[in-house]
Amino acid sequence: MKEGKMILVFNVGSSSIKYSLFENSELLKSGTYERLKTKEDYKNSVEKIFEKIDEIDLIIHRVVHGGDLKKPSRINEEIKNRVKNFSQFAPLHNPNQLMVIELCEKYKKPQYAVFDTMFFSEISEVARTYAIPKEITKKYGIRRYGFHGLSHEYSSRNLKGKIITCHLGSGSSISAIINGKPIDTSMGLTPLEGVIMGTRSGTIDPGIIFLLEKKGYNVEEMLTEKSGLMGICGKNDFRDILSKMNKDKNYKLAYDLFIYSIIKTIGSYVASMDGIDNLVFTGAIGQNVSKLRQDVCSHFSFLGMKLDEKENKKNSEIISSKSSKVKVLVKKANEEKIAVEEVLKILKS
Repeated sequence: MKEGKMILVFNVGSSSIKYSLFENSELLKSGTYERLKTKEDYKNSVEKIFEKIDEIDLIIHRVVHGGDLKKPSRINEEIKNRVKNFSQFAPLHNPNQLMVIELCEKYKKPQYAVFDTMFFSEISEVARTYAIPKEITKKYGIRRYGFHGLSHEYSSRNLKGKIITCHLGSGSSISAIINGKPIDTSMGLTPLEGVIMGTRSGTIDPGIIFLLEKKGYNVEEMLTEKSGLMGICGKNDFRDILSKMNKDKNYKLAYDLFIYSIIKTIGSYVASMDGIDNLVFTGAIGQNVSKLRQDVCSHFSFLGMKLDEKENKKNSEIISSKSSKVKVLVKKANEEKIAVEEVLKILKS
């Protein structure tokens, strides 16, 4: 492969496009377009991005759901159909990501998809299996796929032993990892399972779904777009919750529920791995909210986990005290860099 390959990476969300330009694995520039609502909004944003960039050799797309694919894929009709088919499991993300893939086709550059689900493709049968009839799970490909895989992989790099990574943002997931190999993760067949999130309910009693369907509600829309923090206090931006939680009991409840769902998940993974050596916080909330990290870690003092208060408030990379028996870290998520490295591996092989 020739030196100096110019690579454009798209990280497309439910209402945003983040783009990054790399020369091989070195970041040159990046930017974000937010509050996108219509296809025209996305089309205009893609056109503006290409206007800013003189030379591109290939395009990489972070795609949330790729099923059980284990490596990046050159995008063709088969891969596009796969992204489309898995949209039913990731309705807030896959459709927009497919739309941007198709908008980029007119630029006639090779396109690759890197899937959030790749990192978890080989978790154990026990961790990935749902206790429903096996003929049903086989027929419809129902299993725990896991998400934010690029973030969890990056956050656990160069760490040894038993690791729990917490990707906390508008979407949140937590993973158990031993020596770089994922053992379990909180999101499942869809990005709806696990801890409560900005607008997503996280794990709930399935009986609630039966009840609400009988009452005539659009349950998919409710649980994906109107629940979580939004459902409790009417806001999904964590900054609003932090600013109002001392004045409004609903904001305080939303904060407490979020913390509680995180500590329950971490606790279960400590048990399943029989210990913990490293706890990592990443994602917009995990990286930037020192109070949340303090409140989470205070529940694990029985493990000898202690934070350095000053380093925690500075969002330093290592925030555990020297006497802590568990290393606690803050890592800036770099999903785009992981995506580039994974595709470069394919091109070099």
